[in-house]
Amino acid sequence: MVIIAVVAFLGLGFARTSLDRSAFELAELNKSIDEQAALNEQLRLEVARLENPARIAPLAAEMGLVIPGETHQLLVDLDVPSPVVAETDGDGANQ
Repeated sequence: MVIIAVVAFLGLGFARTSLDRSAFELAELNKSIDEQAALNEQLRLEVARLENPARIAPLAAEMGLVIPGETHQLLVDLDVPSPVVAETDGDGANQ
């Protein structure tokens, strides 16, 4: 009877230790999730700042990029096959 009590006591101690370890791991994972969520929010704000047209327009102007004044649409009929033209050099080989 004493052996059963000792085994039961050790079993409960082991179960309690396992549960405590799991609780610590869960707390650690929750902390990591919170840190990653904060980092994700910071990165979203950074993306929004970098995509801001007010920031991009002066940089584009410095590179010589301008907004086109007039645009034209080019309509292509994809149902009509276009001819394939191959160029050849002097000896008849395709380029």
